[in-house]
Amino acid sequence: MESAFFTHLAQASDLFPFSKPVPIFIGGRMCATVNDIRKSFVGLRVEKKLRHKEIADFLQLTEAELIDAHVGVSKLDVVRSSPNLAKAIRLKKSWPEIIKLTEGLGEVMALTRNPYAVHEKIGKYENVSLQGDIGLVTGKGIDLRLFYRQWEFAYIFEEGKQETLQKSLQFFDEYGQAIHKIFLLPESRHTHLDHMVHQMADSNQDPGIFIHSKRDEPLQNEVKLKDSDLVSFKSDWVALQDTHDFFNILKKYQINRLEALTLIGDDYAQKLEANSVKFLLESAGHLEVPLTIYVGNRGAVQIYSGLIKNVMGTKDWLNIFDPAFNFHLKISELPSVWLVRKPSKDGVITSLEILDAAGEVIAMIFGERILGKSESADWRSLLESCKDGEMAIAG
Repeated sequence: MESAFFTHLAQASDLFPFSKPVPIFIGGRMCATVNDIRKSFVGLRVEKKLRHKEIADFLQLTEAELIDAHVGVSKLDVVRSSPNLAKAIRLKKSWPEIIKLTEGLGEVMALTRNPYAVHEKIGKYENVSLQGDIGLVTGKGIDLRLFYRQWEFAYIFEEGKQETLQKSLQFFDEYGQAIHKIFLLPESRHTHLDHMVHQMADSNQDPGIFIHSKRDEPLQNEVKLKDSDLVSFKSDWVALQDTHDFFNILKKYQINRLEALTLIGDDYAQKLEANSVKFLLESAGHLEVPLTIYVGNRGAVQIYSGLIKNVMGTKDWLNIFDPAFNFHLKISELPSVWLVRKPSKDGVITSLEILDAAGEVIAMIFGERILGKSESADWRSLLESCKDGEMAIAG
């Protein structure tokens, strides 16, 4: 992989001349210069049409390091790199203030993803607030929960040709992984982004950041609780009054979500085939059953509520392509899919939960409901039909 990286850098060396080389150190060793990364980025982006994450993986960088390499691009560099520009401005670590300022951008596209799922929603950042260290965006168009303790880097990034620049805000964690992105649309208030630069640009605009190494937690092959704890765990589950209290149960017994679903038994959690997700989404679209779809990572959760229509599958991906909402799920690699039932004061709440091998949530799908009201019978029937392997749209 390393040889491929430097081979491509050599091939791209004549694409775009830049100013003085600045070395980049990753893991304590010099692996490339800023100029190398910038040249290779443009080549892979323009010629190969690769996404940022794909380019970062190819260059053996984190996505944050890839974007940070474009900090400090000068006006001379912009002229020399014509017709394509890639420029980043590092922002202060003032997360609530930055997100509050996004209210002035007008209509944008919000994107949150993890290795298996991508959630894209067009709308406005409205009703931005703060509860402790958790940011809330609860407008009609965009619904977010932002866990600022996990945020470490932020940038305004511009790329493309001068007349059709793609502008975005991009946020990353300490490991260089993308947490959340905001893409401006032609109808967005681009002048407000300039205002944000003046207010929130960091004083240090030299390329180079320190990325923490992420340690993979060992996976448990078997989950065990003492008999007394298991009885107590099941009693706590049955006694749930609010689905949000489920997190307290996980914390109390020091288990992850996958372990909890494995322990609780078929009355409350049943493992499904991966293709049940496709059945569910296609059926919901055909029968016009409104859904609530969550996708998240350690720093953000993005939520869509409403009807879906255009569900399309490929060999590896399941997609929703609706005018204001896109959803992409890597259906070929889903570790586990579950039908889950949680009691609440409003009745049993059923969901389809997609988890990774470490027990972290990839995506969750509920029937759309009003807080304080029970879930719809149509949703519950639809999800139960997935359990039985039925196609609800048959006939």
